Parts: sequence; structure tokens; C-alpha cells
Amino acid sequence: HSFVEETVDALLNQEHKLVELGAAAGSVKLATSAANAVGVLTEKQPGNPHVTVRLLGKGGTVKMVASAIINKGERLTWAAGGNVAPAATGFLLGRKLTQGASAAGDVIEVLDNPINIPA
Repeated sequence: HSFVEETVDALLNQEHKLVELGAAAGSVKLATSAANAVGVLTEKQPGNPHVTVRLLGKGGTVKMVASAIINKGERLTWAAGGNVAPAATGFLLGRKLTQGASAAGDVIEVLDNPINIPA
């Protein structure tokens, strides 16, 4: 899905990070919580305010950026900077499919299956 950045080039080099809707219609910015996340940034060109976002909840898989060590199969939630972190409860975005343990900053493959699990 195509959107514009809330602030031009604020999403430069932020591919595979979670985004939420911005203040203006059709705009996005880095997500500030799992509940606010609407998708994952897939493409941003310098100087161009238009960005491509892969919306969450469509099934299949999507690449996201790990914020910490995440093991294969762990459920994930939002983390600072639009990254994802392991979590057992709350608003979860999916499960890590990439083999092994991933380090902070690694791009990982995530099964897109949002679910809310109460604490």
C-alpha cells in the first residue's frame, strides 16, 4: 500500500520497521506501540515523500528488524524504533520464522499473525 511520510525522509533507511498512521491523511511515521502499528515499511527513496507499506494482518510472512536476541518461533511485539522484540502476552504481531537466534538489528522473517493475548 502506498503512503506519504509524515515528515519527508524521516523514514529513510528504515525499511522493515513498523509504521503507524501519521497526523495527515494517508501519512505514516515510525510506530510508537504494537497497538498503533499498521504495517511494515518496504520501500523509501531519498527525497521522495511516497513510501510503500506492507499492511499487517494479511497473512504470509513479512521482514522486520529485531531489537534484541530473538529465537525461532518466539512471538513478537513492537519495540522502540519500530523494531520487534519477543513477548508472551499483549498485542503480538506474529512469530519469528528465521532459523537460530537473531541479534539486535538483524532483519528477520515473521509470520504475519497479529493476536492480542491478555496478561
